Amino acid sequence: MRDPRREEGYAGALALDGRCVATSGDYASAFSADFRRHHIFDPATGASPAELAAVTVAAPTGILADGLSTACMVMGARRSLALAAGIEGVDLLAIDKAGRHWHSAGLRWQPAAG
Repeated sequence: MRDPRREEGYAGALALDGRCVATSGDYASAFSADFRRHHIFDPATGASPAELAAVTVAAPTGILADGLSTACMVMGARRSLALAAGIEGVDLLAIDKAGRHWHSAGLRWQPAAG
């Protein structure tokens, strides 16, 4: 999967297991060079969420994976991991704007070297 800060770089590899995968990221349609303003908005504030750069979700359906990846961008890493733990068949990877990453236990994820 793409590194959210290096256009030609990879963040790592995800082992697929038959689930659908979707990624939401601040880099896809950024309105500012620092990625602080982008196409994802927190409905409570009207602003782009500040913590995460990208969220990848594996889920039983594409619709669920897509909806959760966007919602989790708004929710942040801690709340997103708690949400994923409560939904059968859902796992996620969250990468923050500094490049730190977290993933749920069921996601077979290997970060890129370097």
